[in-house]
Amino acid sequence: MIEVNFNVSERDLRKIEGRLGSMCQKAPAVLKSAVNQTARMARKDLAEEAQRTYTVKKSGFYKEMKIHYGSNSNPEALITSQGEVIPLRDFKHSASGGRTRAQVKKDGSLKDLEKDGIKAFKNNIAERGQKRKKDTRKGKKGSAVRHIAIAERETRERLHIHELFGPAIPSMLGNEETTYGAVAPKIEQNLSENVEKQIERVLRG
Repeated sequence: MIEVNFNVSERDLRKIEGRLGSMCQKAPAVLKSAVNQTARMARKDLAEEAQRTYTVKKSGFYKEMKIHYGSNSNPEALITSQGEVIPLRDFKHSASGGRTRAQVKKDGSLKDLEKDGIKAFKNNIAERGQKRKKDTRKGKKGSAVRHIAIAERETRERLHIHELFGPAIPSMLGNEETTYGAVAPKIEQNLSENVEKQIERVLRG
């Protein structure tokens, strides 16, 4: 889970009140509008930056972020995101010629998936004879289950197979070296500009 807060310090609040003069009582409303607009902009920017950074398909970065909007009594906005790790098969990968490779970030390259001399593979890892217990979007009740995955064996034995996963959406969004780190300066700039716009709107009446 990640959390991104949008607020200003008490010192900045005093500056806003000073700018508003006789209308200083409107400072909370100014802040509320500014932080909420900044949060909306940040959600879009974070989603776009994550999509530029990672090779995951159909990620749904934007819809996986929820904005908790501020109010006059609490002019602080918050973006949260929760989610499980994503199957490695949903990232860029290649499985051919006895090699299975994957690439999580777009600035990287396909890398062989091999541990202790045991190579990963892409195949149907559903249990043999496994049937669906109810109708799903993937098939009718009683039909054979297929679960295509990039997986690896824990030993050279054929049993004890486990699926491989990439990072979760919150981890990708909150990465301070990539996604969030790239967007953070823009968030600060947008907040400052949005506060200024709201002050000017109030002063114009």
